[in-house]
Amino acid sequence: MTSEKHGLLVFLGVANLILCTLFVILSVPFFWRQYQVLHTWPETEAQVIRSEVVTQPAPPHEQLYAAELQVLYTVDGRPITAELISFQSQNYQQTADRAAQFRVGSRHPIRYDPHVPPQARIGAGWNLRFFLVPLAMLGMGAIFGAIAAVFLLAAKFVVAPVILPPPSLS
Repeated sequence: MTSEKHGLLVFLGVANLILCTLFVILSVPFFWRQYQVLHTWPETEAQVIRSEVVTQPAPPHEQLYAAELQVLYTVDGRPITAELISFQSQNYQQTADRAAQFRVGSRHPIRYDPHVPPQARIGAGWNLRFFLVPLAMLGMGAIFGAIAAVFLLAAKFVVAPVILPPPSLS
């Protein structure tokens, strides 16, 4: 019976280690993309020309709100208008509070894709909000890694039964 427990613990440990590895590997492209935005997209100042809370499609019986912005900025002397989603939540008040930070007429730094100038990011920087998705994926990997460690350590301490030879009748 102990041998079966050992095998099960090792199996669960390895399965969680695989999930850990997958989450860590999958987080890398997200980190890389955010890093690329910070290092290759130029920064400029944009003026908010529309700021509103809109509803977005969500799973049945749920409501998702988004702070939708329209900003105006200049690239190489040409005016560019971009539509941005600044925040999404199921909580209307949180979303309205976020939208209020971007009132019409206010100016904010943005980063834009030099190859596709209407593609822009507001709030891009070395902050938790900008890196939330890759950090969440990395965190899930860490959780699965910790679970794997617990299972594998437990398997190490499960002792296989010692089978003694039958006593001799001499």
